[in-house]
Amino acid sequence: MTSEMRGQLLTGSCGVCAAWMVMMSTRFFALSLADIEGALGIGPDEGSWLTAGYLAFEPVGVGLGCWLAVIFSLRRIMLPAITLFATSSAIAAMTHDLTVMILARSGMGLAAGIIIPLAIITELRTFPPTWRALAIGLYASAATMAPQAAASLDVWLVEHWGTPAIFWIAIPLGMIAFVCGYLGLWRERIRWLLFARADLRVVTLFSMGAILLGGGLTQGNRLHWSETPLTLFAVIMGAALLLGAFWLGGRRVVHPILMTRLLTRRNALLGALIAIPYQFASVLSGGLVPAFLVDIPGYRPEQIAPVLDAAFWPQAVAYPACIVTLRYGWLEARTFLVLGFGLNALACLLDLNVTSDWIPDNFVVGQILQGIGLPWILLPLLMLFVGDVVPSEGLYAAAIFNVARSLAGTVATAWAATGLRLRAEGRYGELLTSTGLQPHHRTLAAWDGVNALPWTTPDRVLLDHRARSVVGALVRHQSIVIGFSTLLADLALMLAATCVIAACMPPAGADRPEVRS
Repeated sequence: MTSEMRGQLLTGSCGVCAAWMVMMSTRFFALSLADIEGALGIGPDEGSWLTAGYLAFEPVGVGLGCWLAVIFSLRRIMLPAITLFATSSAIAAMTHDLTVMILARSGMGLAAGIIIPLAIITELRTFPPTWRALAIGLYASAATMAPQAAASLDVWLVEHWGTPAIFWIAIPLGMIAFVCGYLGLWRERIRWLLFARADLRVVTLFSMGAILLGGGLTQGNRLHWSETPLTLFAVIMGAALLLGAFWLGGRRVVHPILMTRLLTRRNALLGALIAIPYQFASVLSGGLVPAFLVDIPGYRPEQIAPVLDAAFWPQAVAYPACIVTLRYGWLEARTFLVLGFGLNALACLLDLNVTSDWIPDNFVVGQILQGIGLPWILLPLLMLFVGDVVPSEGLYAAAIFNVARSLAGTVATAWAATGLRLRAEGRYGELLTSTGLQPHHRTLAAWDGVNALPWTTPDRVLLDHRARSVVGALVRHQSIVIGFSTLLADLALMLAATCVIAACMPPAGADRPEVRS
């Protein structure tokens, strides 16, 4: 093996290992959140700040990481980010203090935001342009395969080593990524002039806006949005600060944190926008289905793992098929993009008949379709996006795409939680009315419930409470099921509409500067 090939292998391994470390750790935390809250002695309300800290600082890491990498080089930013993620994960594994855990999770989110966009730049620089599909496929596998693979690994780690193991596992992965990056990443000079000409006020504006928006979105559903003015204030102020940074940074600064002129190219603009419905699509297998199985049947991670595995294995076929087809030009990237969104919409439609009796086996077909569809969205979407970008703009483009992806992921998660809650609450009132439990018939309905229960006690007041409890639990479950179904219908409609937008995208590279000239 030549030294050049060895360097390519090490560099590519650094990007892949770092991206897989981040995405698997994210899913580990989501699956074991209840156990983590129990170990800390807190409830879901306090535990929500652990998620908020991560999601609030992730977009900050995306913007700052790419911005600093242009100045100090990819190597000087990537390696410290890997170290920060592994160190923060180790602190989270050892602490039993909520404040320290929130800080550790915030550090993990900041490091994750830096690592993810730099990982794709690492892969694109490693492979020649003719193998761009392979480079993007290796990167994209972390986003779509790692979260699904983490389910079974999470069960094994917790069973054998306890809950802290889901944080400790980042250490060996981080060490591999660090060593590969140290030996393989390119040594470049520092561009001090860019730093001197940067407008740090815009950088501060962007960071504050991302933190406020991410924190507000993650806490909005728990605090019922309009019932807590502080949440709405955080969301509105965060969005305003981000728009201000977006507007000022792209026009007045020599080295902007977000290069807005890239969005004058059609595929760059549409690619950033389509990242939003992609994140909504990924919520189906990554969030909605596990949440349903936890809430209705009351399943644990070991019982949910098989349905997530069903979305993992098809990707082992979907990725090679897409890479080879794009490499040799047998189909266009736009064709795969339409097929991917179509398969995800079909997966939503297959789950519309969900009932409270559904178990993981009932979701398998939809999960398999998602396992094929998600790679066929992300890989061709990135192919179209980077096709309009020249190498010198790579880090700026990665910042724009991943800021959109990160914020869209937070919005999609908030939409799923709020949408399911509002639909369930609406159906709950309708179903209670149908059972006769409206206020003016409450006494009659309660006594009817008492008469329907076994007479295990002569205390009719106790029987009245039991009747209300049984009816209330049944109605609650059914309202969640109906709300889940209507949410899937809305998601299917959104993904079907995105198919039309994807079909209208121009061919890859249509707006590259050298092509237009």
